[in-house]
Amino acid sequence: MAEVATLKADLLAAINADGGTGRYDEAGIDTIHALIEKLIPHTPIPRPIDEQAKVAGPWKSLFAQFGPKHTAGKPISHETSFKLLTFNNLPDAPLRVLEIEQEIHDVSKDYNNVHIIETIDGSMRGHLIVFGHYAIEADTPQRYGVEFSRVGLLSPDGVGDAELRKAFGFEAGQALDISFKPPKLHSDVVYCDEDMRINFGSMGGVYVMSRMHHNGNSVAFG
Repeated sequence: MAEVATLKADLLAAINADGGTGRYDEAGIDTIHALIEKLIPHTPIPRPIDEQAKVAGPWKSLFAQFGPKHTAGKPISHETSFKLLTFNNLPDAPLRVLEIEQEIHDVSKDYNNVHIIETIDGSMRGHLIVFGHYAIEADTPQRYGVEFSRVGLLSPDGVGDAELRKAFGFEAGQALDISFKPPKLHSDVVYCDEDMRINFGSMGGVYVMSRMHHNGNSVAFG
């Protein structure tokens, strides 16, 4: 247990070494990867398929490498577009991502990505949610096969749809909740304990998350 606690502390220190910028040099990325590899054999949940309730809940991204190592460097907080985050289902309007949360429900099988966003000028905030569902096969007990099939933009502050559309640069009639044919992706839960989860994504992503304690933004946790 002492070894795991030390590895986790070292991993968090390496993640926080960015100075709040979310950007890492090659040596920083190598350190994070090395510590993750050392942690993986110590996971208390080697077969998430058997303990899905322990993996479920709301989680906050601490480190997100959105693809292979050579593309690493984009911080969690960054400017992007609705089009890129929603599989081309919302317009090519700009936004700033502030935080990324993930909400997994072991009963409903929800697997939702919640982006805490704001307008580029910071005048309006919103939740951009990519809704999905997961399944785990017996022969890949760590792998969450995910199909994202719906995107939605909503206000956590009770702002009306018309005002939300205007603030984010959408046309007046733009739908804010859209269903679509789901792409098939997967994410391997390679480490999970009571407060930390590490995933390897199907497109080369590496994610370190911290457990949160709230009732959910996209699904209700009882």
